[in-house]
Amino acid sequence: MSSLQEVSFAEPIETLLQHATAVRVMTLVGFVALLYDHLITLTDEINLIWNVRKGVVSTVFLLNRYCIPVVLALDIYESFGNAAASIVFCKVWTVIQSYVTIVSYISIHATVAWRLYAIFNGKAWVAWVLWIAGFLNFAISAGITTASLVPIIANLRPYHNACVGSVPNYIWSIWLPSVFFETLLFGLTITAMLYQGQHRSLTSLSLLLYRDGMLYFVAVTFCSMFSLMVWALAGPDLLGLARYFALAMVNIAGARLVLNLKAYAASSSPDDDLTWDAPSSGHPTRQIRFRFASDLPSPSAGSAEGCSVRTEPFDLEMYVIEREDQHIGARLR
Repeated sequence: MSSLQEVSFAEPIETLLQHATAVRVMTLVGFVALLYDHLITLTDEINLIWNVRKGVVSTVFLLNRYCIPVVLALDIYESFGNAAASIVFCKVWTVIQSYVTIVSYISIHATVAWRLYAIFNGKAWVAWVLWIAGFLNFAISAGITTASLVPIIANLRPYHNACVGSVPNYIWSIWLPSVFFETLLFGLTITAMLYQGQHRSLTSLSLLLYRDGMLYFVAVTFCSMFSLMVWALAGPDLLGLARYFALAMVNIAGARLVLNLKAYAASSSPDDDLTWDAPSSGHPTRQIRFRFASDLPSPSAGSAEGCSVRTEPFDLEMYVIEREDQHIGARLR
C-alpha cells in the first residue's frame, strides 16, 4: 500500500471546486476573526504593549500579532489570486508557511508554559517538566513536518488556483505533540488550582490565571483536534479547511492571555500578590511579578524556617532573560 495520499483528479470537478470553496471560506472566517480581534483590542495593545517596556513575552506577542495576518493574507491571495499558477511559489510558500505555523504555535505554548511556571513560583521540577515536554513538542512537530514536506514538495504542482500534490498518510500526526503538550499544561494548571484552593483562598489574580488558562485549553484543544480529525479523515484537498482557521483562533487565544494579564497589572487596585518594578528613567515600566501568600513565612514559624522559604517576586515578562542576553552580547563585542 502506498504511504502517500494524492488528490483524486478523477473526482468530478464540481467536488474539487466545492472543497476549494470550503477551504477558502474557512480561511476567510479565521482571517476576519483575527482582524476583528486586532481591531477591538488595538487600544489595549497600544496602552499595555507599545507604551511600556517590552520583554520577551511582549516581543512574542507582537511577532505573532503582525506576522500571522500576513501569512493568512498570502494564503488568501494564493486561493483567490493567480499566485498558485507558479510551481516555484507553491513550493517556497508551502515550506515557509509550514515552519511559520510551527514557530507560532510553539511560541504561544511557551508563553502559556511561562505563566504556569510563574503560578508554581518557579519550582525546579516544573521547569524540568516544561522544558522537556516543550522540547519534545517542538522536535517531534518539526521532525514530522520536515519528513512530510519531502514528498509534498516533490509532487507539488498548481491546479485550479491551488497548490496540490501527494501527502503522507501520517501527516495528521503533526497535531499530536501539540495536543499532548496542551493537555500537560491543563493538567498542571488544575493541579495548581486545587492545591491553592486547599491551602489558601483564591485571589482575583489567581482566578484570572486559571480562568484564562482553562479557556485557552478549550479553544486551542478544539482547534488542534479539529485539524487532526480533518487531516486524518478528509482528503488532501481539504487540509486547509482547518489549518488556517486554527492558526487564527490559536493566535486570538494567545493574544488575549497576554492582554488580559497586562490589563490586570495596569488596574488601579491590584491584589497584594502583585508587585511592580520601579519605573526606569524616561519610560514608564510595568512588570508583572507573582508572590503567593503560601510562599511567605508564617507568623508562627521560626526564623530558620522563614529564611528557607523563597519570597522574591517572579519575573513573568522574562526581563531577566533580556538582561542576560544583553550581558552576553556586551561580552561578545
